[in-house]
Amino acid sequence: MPGWKWSSDVGQPLGKDFCNVEHVGMVISDCAVAAFADGPVIEMHEGDLFYIPKEPHDIWVVGNQPYVSIHFLGASHYAK
Repeated sequence: MPGWKWSSDVGQPLGKDFCNVEHVGMVISDCAVAAFADGPVIEMHEGDLFYIPKEPHDIWVVGNQPYVSIHFLGASHYAK
């Protein structure tokens, strides 16, 4: 969803600033960014396989198109 951001749309209702879930997946369409609390930033584009370690991070959708990804690991703990 364009404009979606983990810290606002998921974290805020849970009282959390960062996601701490490990993610492994593949981007199906568009682009998102994962930014870690300690500085590194990863852009994930259509066709990319991604690994986001269990370190504090925020994720947001870039652009005006729907971002779609498949998560092979981490989806069951995403909003807890």
